[in-house]
Amino acid sequence: MMVFAIGVCTGMVGLFVDFFVHLFTRIKFHVVQNSVEDCSEKGCLAISLLELLGFNLTFIFLASLFVLIQPVAAGSGIPEIKCYLNGVKVPGIVRLRTLICKALGVLFSVAGGLFVGKEGPMIHSGAIVGAGLPQFQSISLRKIQFNFPYFRSDRDKRDFVSAGAAAGVAAAFGAPIGGTLFSLEEGSSFWNQGLTWKVLFCSMSERFWGVGGIRNVLDMSQDA
Repeated sequence: MMVFAIGVCTGMVGLFVDFFVHLFTRIKFHVVQNSVEDCSEKGCLAISLLELLGFNLTFIFLASLFVLIQPVAAGSGIPEIKCYLNGVKVPGIVRLRTLICKALGVLFSVAGGLFVGKEGPMIHSGAIVGAGLPQFQSISLRKIQFNFPYFRSDRDKRDFVSAGAAAGVAAAFGAPIGGTLFSLEEGSSFWNQGLTWKVLFCSMSERFWGVGGIRNVLDMSQDA
């Protein structure tokens, strides 16, 4: 049940990022396109270029603010998660604040036209979901506390982080088996056969009930 919930929540994070990236990009290019059409007749295309520059600079500025709020959210996040899975505890690497800053930062970075992608951030986001969801508590939101004594050992937490990272790969590339192989080959140093099936199930849950499932429903509704 927990790996299923981790897969679904990771898929929702990916859906959130995808939706707003497409929304902001559509708004940006719609405004710039209308400006280009108007300025083609008036001979003021420089204004259209300045509008495009203004949109990109605004989005990049907003993305940089989230890095200032949580510096550990900078970068792809893959090296930090590899370190965490191999026993190196980086402060704040799996905090809820890091997840929020990571998702919003990559959202505005991609919308601003930077040469970045969501693959690394989705792996990091999935790992944060895997680390925090089974704990039923939050350091950032201290009022969220439940008397749930299970899954508090380092081994359980590490296994759930491996499952979350695999679900992040599935959310970014649409490849559940690829996510499992990522956790097996590049992520964890501690592995067992039972964990293989849990991680694969988590990745498949993300595809069928997360981003992939919702996209299929939306495509079917549009076709209808």
